[in-house]
Amino acid sequence: MRVFLIRHGESKDNLHKIISGHRAVSLTSLGKKQAKNLGKKLRNRKILFDAVYSSDLQRAAETTAIICKMLQIKNCFFDKRLRERDAGIFTGRCSQSLTPEEVAFREMTLNDLDKKIPEGESNREMLERVQEVFFEIIAQHKENETILIVAHGGTLYHILVRILKVLPEQLDEWFGNCEPTVIEREKRSAPWKVTYFNDKKLL
Repeated sequence: MRVFLIRHGESKDNLHKIISGHRAVSLTSLGKKQAKNLGKKLRNRKILFDAVYSSDLQRAAETTAIICKMLQIKNCFFDKRLRERDAGIFTGRCSQSLTPEEVAFREMTLNDLDKKIPEGESNREMLERVQEVFFEIIAQHKENETILIVAHGGTLYHILVRILKVLPEQLDEWFGNCEPTVIEREKRSAPWKVTYFNDKKLL
């Protein structure tokens, strides 16, 4: 089985360093171009997907729609469990405008899985929903199939670091917009391996 994990294209919040959480925010013109270029790249590489899954948040859904159009894929599945973490009281705030105390608290919620953001969710709550949907997706498909999942940086982090444990806790590089990370396994009993990270082939 081969799974392509894609972070959405650049959003308007990404551009202005705003914490998005679950809020609806569209892609920038660059973000749309990134999605279109990724669609072209996958088409040129003759990648055929057996199924496409996406977060239902606008920035991911727009990215998925562009890619599917480029690849002439008519059906895709949207699941809110693939969403980014609910940022609660930080939603819509510019990260650079946070006070030192707010920065420290936000960092604490990243390191302590059970520390909940007021009006948002804890990392453990996010981890549990992402794990649930990821294993559901995998269970629905045969081992010779290729799957596309379009989501968010936090979602991909949980899948690769905390669920599959195929990447280190401290990443040297974050997930780029529309830069595919690919995981593969030979059979259900075999371990997953990262073969591409941010579209760079790993040895």
